[in-house]
Amino acid sequence: MKKIILLFNLNRHQYEYETEFDSELTIDSIYNVLSKNYEVKKIEADKYFKWIDKLNRYKPDLVFNICEGYNGPARESVYGAILEQFKYNYSGPDSTNLLMCHNKFLVKNLLKNYIDCPKGYSVCEKDDIDSLNNIQFPVIVKLNSEGSSMGMGEKSIVNSYSELKKQVLFLLKKYERNVLVEEYIEGQDLSMIYVEGIGALGPCIVSCDSEFYDYEMKTVKDDTVDIKTANGEFESLKNIVLTIAKTLDIKGYAKIDFRKKDDKYYLIEVNSQVSFHPTGEFITCAKTDGYLFDDIINFIVENAIKTGSKKNSIGYRGD
Repeated sequence: MKKIILLFNLNRHQYEYETEFDSELTIDSIYNVLSKNYEVKKIEADKYFKWIDKLNRYKPDLVFNICEGYNGPARESVYGAILEQFKYNYSGPDSTNLLMCHNKFLVKNLLKNYIDCPKGYSVCEKDDIDSLNNIQFPVIVKLNSEGSSMGMGEKSIVNSYSELKKQVLFLLKKYERNVLVEEYIEGQDLSMIYVEGIGALGPCIVSCDSEFYDYEMKTVKDDTVDIKTANGEFESLKNIVLTIAKTLDIKGYAKIDFRKKDDKYYLIEVNSQVSFHPTGEFITCAKTDGYLFDDIINFIVENAIKTGSKKNSIGYRGD
């Protein structure tokens, strides 16, 4: 029987950075599916990397990696890079995907010649704000390398230079990392997924009591958010997803978020590390095309085991 390690960060709801971590429900749901066909061991990837010794003692055939990391723009890619150093096969995106896709500004600049992307500006330090005094409003202000809408709320959409400066300075001071200032697209939130070996699945529609799917909606008010499968023809959107996956050379899987406005789909972000919550966006997108939770988890594992070793992404294929 093949041996699998389920490697995760657990959300104990103690710190803001844990927002990205997985719940016990998600972890147990994955474990229960995999345990039907494999010998599975759960290992929490602690902050001090004691998990590496546990990993090496167990010597798995595959690591089901859902780690998010603790800090910094490369936090998601750390785990993939370590697994690659020990030559362990693992599921999901590789370290290159995880590093690149965590940088929203970089990804959209790589893709803007292929698909519709909001115009954006990167702010690395407070002096950079001076160059934004002639931009068109409204814009949205967000952390460039973060997930779960961390740092985003009702003040993130700004309509004047003074509001912009205040919000950018707030994020720079609190989080000490790069900020993305981006054209605000008013429209409908929806997500698609890409699964290597299957293709583009979805979409799902995200509805919430907010102008966008912000941090509060993803945490304290998550029970008020409606994530549902979408009806209709979405071939053009699926083609966009396939273009993204090919251009960025995505391995394993990804979740891609869009906003639809005037029959155009604008890319919001590409999430290389995803949440497998049973009622979350990734699984709901899979359900749109008839794949249940067990189906998609088993497919990801079977496909990863079949390859025998981790395939490394080139990062950007271009034309």
